[in-house]
Amino acid sequence: MALSFCCRENYKRYYERNMIRERYAIDYINRLGSIPRGMILFYFYPNSKGERNMNNLLVYSKRFMKRNASTILTGIGAAGVVATTVMAVKATPKALKLLDAAKEEKGEELTKLEVVKTAGPAYIPVILVGTSTIACIFGANILNKRHQAALMSAYALVDNSYKEYKKKVEELYGEEVDGQVRSEMAKDNYDEKEVIDDESDGKQLFYDEFSERYFRSTMEAVLNAEYELNKEVTIGGAAFLNEFYEFLGIPRVDYGDYLGWSSPALHDMYWEAWIDFAHEKVVMEDGLECTIIRMTEPFPEFEEY
Repeated sequence: MALSFCCRENYKRYYERNMIRERYAIDYINRLGSIPRGMILFYFYPNSKGERNMNNLLVYSKRFMKRNASTILTGIGAAGVVATTVMAVKATPKALKLLDAAKEEKGEELTKLEVVKTAGPAYIPVILVGTSTIACIFGANILNKRHQAALMSAYALVDNSYKEYKKKVEELYGEEVDGQVRSEMAKDNYDEKEVIDDESDGKQLFYDEFSERYFRSTMEAVLNAEYELNKEVTIGGAAFLNEFYEFLGIPRVDYGDYLGWSSPALHDMYWEAWIDFAHEKVVMEDGLECTIIRMTEPFPEFEEY
């Protein structure tokens, strides 16, 4: 009983306090003008359901804008290009009429400065829209670069942690154990249904450890691809990961245009002037022989060295 009485009293006080606030708000706003009752409740009831929904909407909107800002700016820029073209076409007849009227009034040809002053006002909306369009396009490009830089920084952090972990495993258990672990991982990724065992064309099975992909080729073609990649790094100074896959004749990967090698980076990180490749033969559970390709791992921001 006592608890029920206390709850009723607290609710009564809360209700009376809010009613007083609402009456005060209504009297105050009536002196200013007509405002919907819902707006009164929104501003004077801080814990109302409407305010919570509005706050959630604002949070979700900010999150959506932050995640899709570059896409939104790109869309606005594309629409702005179309709008600028249409507005320029519509403004041209108006500008010609203004020029003809000014020419008749003056009685002679207009100077270049007079042409600009006369026809310029007709193109002011076009200039504004065009400037906004250019700003949106450059803004989208800047956001994309920031996003890519953040992704590359995150990848570099994970890559460094992985290399430290791998180095510590080799120190504790030796290179043989590390090689066995890698071989077993390659076997785990093997799917005999996807790999066609056909040696009639002279090709054999290979496994690219970095991209975790199986492909069929000849040892001569693989060695030639490795040679071409090292030649590109030595002569050109740098090479992308996708260039290696193009030399191998296998599909590119999405991250292959952001990872790669460069001569200064290889020398700085590994004290080597070329990409080191290693081949290891393993036998799968179905008896098929596979050659695992290991190489000096590519890294982001290699062109900045």
